[in-house]
Amino acid sequence: MSSGRYFNKGVKALDLPHVGHVVRESENAIVVFGEGGDRYDIPKQAIRFAAANVLVDLPFSEIVKRYKVSRDAPLPSGMKVHEEAPGDVDLATYEKKYPKPLFNKGVRSQDEEHVGHVMKETDEMIIVWGHRDWRFDIPKSKIIATGRNVIVGLDYKDVFQYRVDRDAPIPSEEATAED
Repeated sequence: MSSGRYFNKGVKALDLPHVGHVVRESENAIVVFGEGGDRYDIPKQAIRFAAANVLVDLPFSEIVKRYKVSRDAPLPSGMKVHEEAPGDVDLATYEKKYPKPLFNKGVRSQDEEHVGHVMKETDEMIIVWGHRDWRFDIPKSKIIATGRNVIVGLDYKDVFQYRVDRDAPIPSEEATAED
């Protein structure tokens, strides 16, 4: 699996700041590649803490004794990524399960100023949360490009005509369809 809670994080022992990094995660273990061709298959029960790095609750000598394996040994199978729905899945079910494609993208004005991030997308507009607790309800007709960011065809000063109270009710799909 190329993702997961521990994937690509650095691994530390109680007495060593860098054991290696996680290259694979299975249901009950992580695979760590260390320096010089070392590999450690460490059970998840041995992990004390995981944030930016994974802290294994053992000194390095114990990790080597218990969990070192040949780097050429077969990797354990990864975790199950998605549970498949039984039978065919229709488009409406898929669209409810996965967010709209603009969600959480950055929003910029045409003069390249950062406006905020898309927090909700309806059929008619995007709801953008910006700096200083600002909220903008911008019509989708104002979008001129999408990619990593959403570019609106307005100068930054003109974006403020779409500013609304941040505590105002967020429009739902049904409300925008009735208007």
